[in-house]
Amino acid sequence: MIFKIFSERLDQFARGFLRAESGAVTVDWVVLTAAITGLGLASAAAVRTGTSDLGGEISTALSSASVAELGCLGAGSGPVGFECYTGPTIVASAGSWAFGTGGGCWFDDQGNGGCGTPTITRVDNYTMSDGQTYSRRRVTSGGTTTTTWTNGAGETVDEPPPMT
Repeated sequence: MIFKIFSERLDQFARGFLRAESGAVTVDWVVLTAAITGLGLASAAAVRTGTSDLGGEISTALSSASVAELGCLGAGSGPVGFECYTGPTIVASAGSWAFGTGGGCWFDDQGNGGCGTPTITRVDNYTMSDGQTYSRRRVTSGGTTTTTWTNGAGETVDEPPPMT
C-alpha cells in the first residue's frame, strides 16, 4: 500500500513536471549555449592547422627580411640641416663681383651737403656637380640685405641645393 501511494505521488509529480513550462526557457538556453560552444570548438579545430602553417610562413619571411637603413641620422658631413644630403654639390664658384651705388657725398655752393646711403650688390655664381648653375644676388641697402637666387635659365628659385 505504501508503495502504491508512493507510486501514485511519483506519477503525479512526473506528469506535473513534464507539463510545467516555467523551466523551458532555461533548458532552451542551456541547449543553445552548448550548441554555440560546440560550433566555436569545431571552428577553432578547423582553422588550427591553417593558422599554424601561416604563422610558419610569416616567421620564415620575417627572418629573411632586411631592415632599411635610416641614413646617417646627423652623422654626415653636409651643411647644417642637410647632413645626409646626397644630391648635387658645388664643384665651382666663379664670377663673384660686387658694386655699389648712391654712396657719394655732395656739397653745394652754400656749404650744405650730405652723404647718401650706399646700395651694394654682390653676385656669386655656382656650378653644381650635375651641371646646373645658380646665381645668388645679395643687395644691401640701408642695413637690410635681400637675397635672390636664380637658376641657369634666369628663373627665380627658392634656393639651390645646399651649399657645402
